[in-house]
Amino acid sequence: MGGKVKKFLKSLWPGKIMPRGMKRNLKEDLEPYSLSRFDEQDIILESDQQIQEFLPDILGQALARTWVDKRFLNVFCDRPKDILEQSGVFLPDRITVEFFKKDRERPKVVVFQSDGSSTTRLLELKLVMVAET
Repeated sequence: MGGKVKKFLKSLWPGKIMPRGMKRNLKEDLEPYSLSRFDEQDIILESDQQIQEFLPDILGQALARTWVDKRFLNVFCDRPKDILEQSGVFLPDRITVEFFKKDRERPKVVVFQSDGSSTTRLLELKLVMVAET
């Protein structure tokens, strides 16, 4: 994943990358729940292609953390897009991220795109644990 993100960041115009110190107005209460950063610079995903290429790996990390960190699970469940932004991953306003966890079912994340009149599902992710011998 690291190589893809680096290649993606190099392809962006300089004006599209926000320096690490310049963050959008996010609440400081999310700080302990942020994901590890993928790069020193923020990742701004604008197109459907960028979202489908890079977001599954990023959300996979978030889903994995929900399995082992109950406090993170509770915050990510309520505010997944805020957590992504706190971690330096920015999505267009037309994109929504929803987290679902019912009783004993595996948690999943669904990414939707809205064009005003309709909503389309772009991605649905679930983690599956596999044991190899």
